[in-house]
Formats: sequence, C-alpha cells, structure tokens
Amino acid sequence: MRPRYLLLVGPEAVPAANCAAQATGLHLAWSAPSVAILVNDSCSCLEIDSQATVVGTLFHRHGPARPIEAFGEAEQVTLARDGTQALLRSYWGGYLALLMRGDAVEILRDPSASLPCYRARSGRTALFASDVDLLAQTKGEPLAIDWNALGRFLHSCGLPTTETALEGVSVLLPGDAILLDGASERTSPGWSPWDFVEPRAEEPNATVERLRRTIELCVAGLSARYKHPLVSLSGGLDSSIVAACLARAGRTASCLTMYTDDPAGDERGFAGTLCTELGLPLATCRYDLGNVDLGRALGAHLPFPVGRAEAQPYEAAHRAVAARVGADAFFSGNGGDNVFGFSQSAAALADRALYEGPGAGAFATLRDICRQTGAGPLRVTRAAARIAGQPAAYVWKPSLGFLHPDLIASLSDRVFTHRWLDAPPGALPGKAAHIAGLLRAHLTLESDRSRIAPLVNPLLAQPIVEACLSIPSWQWREGGRDRAAVRSAFAGRLPEGILARRVKGTPDPFCGEIVQRTREELRARLLDGQLVARRILDPNAIDEALRPDRSTSAEQNVRLLELVNAEAWCGGWS
Repeated sequence: MRPRYLLLVGPEAVPAANCAAQATGLHLAWSAPSVAILVNDSCSCLEIDSQATVVGTLFHRHGPARPIEAFGEAEQVTLARDGTQALLRSYWGGYLALLMRGDAVEILRDPSASLPCYRARSGRTALFASDVDLLAQTKGEPLAIDWNALGRFLHSCGLPTTETALEGVSVLLPGDAILLDGASERTSPGWSPWDFVEPRAEEPNATVERLRRTIELCVAGLSARYKHPLVSLSGGLDSSIVAACLARAGRTASCLTMYTDDPAGDERGFAGTLCTELGLPLATCRYDLGNVDLGRALGAHLPFPVGRAEAQPYEAAHRAVAARVGADAFFSGNGGDNVFGFSQSAAALADRALYEGPGAGAFATLRDICRQTGAGPLRVTRAAARIAGQPAAYVWKPSLGFLHPDLIASLSDRVFTHRWLDAPPGALPGKAAHIAGLLRAHLTLESDRSRIAPLVNPLLAQPIVEACLSIPSWQWREGGRDRAAVRSAFAGRLPEGILARRVKGTPDPFCGEIVQRTREELRARLLDGQLVARRILDPNAIDEALRPDRSTSAEQNVRLLELVNAEAWCGGWS
C-alpha cells in the first residue's frame, strides 16, 4: 500500500480534519492548534515535539540503513532549535516536515521528490496531500481543468512548476520550504543543489568509493521496509546498479525486463546475464500492442497529463508480475542518467578550462569527449568555447511540437524559471546543465503502478544527489565514458558487459508501431478532441503528420503519443 497523508493548516483545521477522516478513510496522527495531520497505515508520522513533526520516511545521514522510528532526546532538542536546516543537514528520506513558529507554520518538502505534495484551499484551511483525490474528497467538490495552465504545461517540456493543470491545485516543489502565517505565505530557506557543487579535495579512488558506499546505503535503507521488491531492469547501467545493491543488501527481490519485437528494444540478454550473476529471478514481458488503449490515460490520477501511450504495456506487465510474485514495492533506476551527469555536450571541457585554466587537464577532457562522442577535437573545442563565453545559467527550451500557433505566439515571451535554475556567480555551465537534468526526472516519479504499491527511485535520494553534484562534470567523462565515476564505483560488482555498454535498448520502435497501426484512430482522437477544440493543438499540423502517405519521425511519434495521452487525461477530468 502506498503512503497517503493529508495536512490541514488553519483556524478550522482540527474540526475539518474530523470531517476529512470520514471522507478519506485516513486517521488522525498528529494535531496542534491550527494544524492536523491524517495518514493511512503505510505513512509514518514522527513527532519531534508538540510543535513539530515529520510525515513520511526518514533516515539518519550517518546512521544505520533503516527508517527512524522515534527521535532521541538530543535529536529533539537539535531539531526544535535548528528546524528544517537540521533535517536537511543530518537526515534524508521521503518526507514532509512541519514546524510551528509561533502563530506561523513552516512546511518543508524533502529534495528527492519521493513523497508527493499537492496543495489546495478549502475555505480558510490550507490543504497539503499526497494525492489530488484526497484534496477533492476534503473539499467535497470535483476538480476542474485549467485549460490555460494545461497549454502552458504542454509547452513547458517537463519543467516542474508550482502550477498544475487543475484549477486551485498547486505543488510544493521538492526542497522548497514555505511559512504560512494566517492568510499570508512566504518562502523560507530550503535545499539548493548549488550548495553541493564545489569539488572535494580528494583522490579519485576516494571519490568513487564514497559514491559507491552512498548508493549502497541509500538502496539498503529504502528497501529495508519491504519484503519483496520488484526491480524494473532495462539492461542498462542504472537499473543494474539498483538490482546489485538490493542483492548485496540481502533483499528477496525479483526483476522484470520488457522487450520489443525489434532487436533495438530487446534487452533480455543483458538483463539475464545480470540476474544470473546476482542470483535474482527474472521475468520477461513483451511490449504488446494489444495492451494499448488510446482512450485510456496514464497518469489519470495526477493533476497534469504525464505519460505516453506506449508505456501502457509496461505498466500492465509490472502489475501482473507484482501480483504473481507477491511484490510489495517497485524499484527503478529512474533518474540515473540525470543524477550521474550523463552528457554528450562539450560543457565538461568548458567547465574544466574555466575552473583550472588551459592545460593538461583540459586537454585530457578534450580527448575524453572526443572518444565518447566521436566528434573531432576542433569541433569540441569550438563548442566548448561557445559554452564558456555564455552565461552559465541553463536555458530551458519549450516543446512546440503540434501546439496551436496562437498558443505558441501567446507564450513566445515566456521565461522558464525554477529556483534550481538560478545559477550563482561563478557557476560552471556543465554543472548548471547537470542540475537542470535533475529537474527533468521529477515529473516521472508517479507512474500508474505507484497507486498499488510504492514506487521507489533510490538514485534520486538526497545523499546520492549531493554526492554526485560534488563530482566535477569532467570526472563523469573520464576515459571517454559517460557516467564514468559510477562505472568505476561499481567495477567488480556488475558484469563487465553492462559496465562497458555505450548504448542501451529503446522502446522507440514500439512507438513507431503504435502510430503506424493506429494512425486513423490517433488522428480522429486528436482532431476531434478537446485539445484541438480549445486551440491548444494545431489541427493542420496533426492532419499533415498523420496523412496515410506520410512517415513520422521518432520525435513525432513520441510527441503524438504524449498528446493522445493528454487528450485521454482531459476526458477523465472533464
């Protein structure tokens, strides 16, 4: 069962909580004047004192790999005195923290994004919840689509914002803290990735050893409460690391890999080799077109349309295998590319030249990038010079495919903002891109299978992210390998064939098969749908792309399957 919570703040919070308990089936776990917290049996509530508590799962930063069940007296004193910064400094996990500050209430969401936090208001009461169903049940009224916000969402190319596509529903972003004082609200110091980007003065061997130990600790801790995790194996590096850490921690885990009829999407050989070496059972399931229903939305439970139609067989297979093996949690390597600094740009050379100056180190990084990408040294040097000559801040770009020209024009002056994208003076451009990559993972963490059991993405745990941020961008490219530091960290713990892989399989051929075989249905659903009627999508561009005599690109296929999923999402909420 997934953890669920509802936090109410306001002068009517306690009586409102009594009504909400009846509507939601949750029970009262903690209360104070103007505050009440409801949870289900899978969600912990750790009291700090009568003025502060933590909802969710918490671990000691330097303690055993198991969830905290209660705070010691010294911990209570420190947390009560230092508040959210003490939590961020000495603990990690998936949690929401609440601290009373006189008549004000401070609320912090942990940086990993593992525990969702959606917001709304009901009269004078502020609501914070693990899912929007709880918000709707507490408000006692249906939620409606905000069509303007939906257009902005489809334009934003996955940038997490406080805004959702439902009226009156917003998000407390990971790492953010707010202070509620009556009807007013202001931000308070939270977590910033920029606090961890300074390279450590340590030998390379010490760096990779520190990284490996941190990953193993986090995977062991996050899996400690589950009896039988099911691991999604892609055959690539990141999910293999998660599986290896689970095996090393002695967990009774099973694995699942998906395959397509096209060899480009068949990873059974790599997944089988890994599971044989680790001694873990492996299930294999085919991407089946018969399990794709263009009228059904993935992420129908979310306040924005996240997901694409080709993932429906993936979700169905995980549910079926979990039921068969008795899995009580899903584990994924999701976010690995983002956390482990995957890049094919010349930013690492720009970073090293800016940080160390020209010299042998910069030349070594030039050689590494050339080996990894196959580009010539002149091309890489010119690209690095362009990057170094521009502001370090990462520029987020919109997704314009198939959007209506009027919508694009109305958003032409839009500036994408996020607190993590605000690069401080002296920031390096490669590290700015690394941090932007972390943001790209945040909207992918609540897949449909997370509704039946927790979906755990351990590679996004706060200690792992902080450890990876401290590793310079050029060290992630050493030896001409992407994610080089983590490859070195797990040398000897993974099959050499997986450690040395430069490419991995992709379900893109399956996307093309869906578009090809459902072209007429796809065309009808989009052209006759609400997104076209609301002038969010461009009917002419869709009609042209889906003509019988046209072939679509891989990029177009992915976008079309994203948009038909958004259309189905609209049908569910409207």
